[in-house]
Amino acid sequence: MARILKAVIAASGILLLIGWVIAPTVWAKPLSYIVTIILPFVPDFFKYLGFRASTLLVLAYEVFLVAAMVLGIDLDWYKFILVTAENDSYYDKIVHFLSGILVVMAGQEFFDLYQRQSKSRQNIRWFQVLFLMGALALVAVGWECYEFLYDLFFDGNMQELVKSGVSDTMWDMIVSLIGGGIGIACVIWAQGDKTIDKK
Repeated sequence: MARILKAVIAASGILLLIGWVIAPTVWAKPLSYIVTIILPFVPDFFKYLGFRASTLLVLAYEVFLVAAMVLGIDLDWYKFILVTAENDSYYDKIVHFLSGILVVMAGQEFFDLYQRQSKSRQNIRWFQVLFLMGALALVAVGWECYEFLYDLFFDGNMQELVKSGVSDTMWDMIVSLIGGGIGIACVIWAQGDKTIDKK
């Protein structure tokens, strides 16, 4: 299923890029289309580096790309779907919420890898929570920095898709942290009192 989604996402980026060549006034985001072609292959890059993500994580990542890149940015759902009269985009907040959960899933897999390779078999929940929250905050802040720099250097409007200002940026990070916090609570609850033994 993840392979099919990967192919569909890359193909949509290619088709949109072709659309830009044919009708640039209609399909006006060539850099976004190129990113859409590349991003589905990020799990393959990590596999090449020696980190094999679980099938569930790869599938969640590909579904997230459909929601965030293909629908949200490339097809402008951030501007038109679930937008209030005050120009707040609930679709944008839903995607940021989901990004928090996705980052926690990825962070937990990296943490499990560390635990398996570590000599310590201690159950260090406090470090696990700190690690996952740190990874989550880093990605949330990093994404907002990316949006700002993209808008600054490429005359984009990622921070002004619907409503501009600090409020939008802060709410994006807050809902991402809330989604990730719920994800962390689910991870800790699912693990119970089990220690992750070295395998």
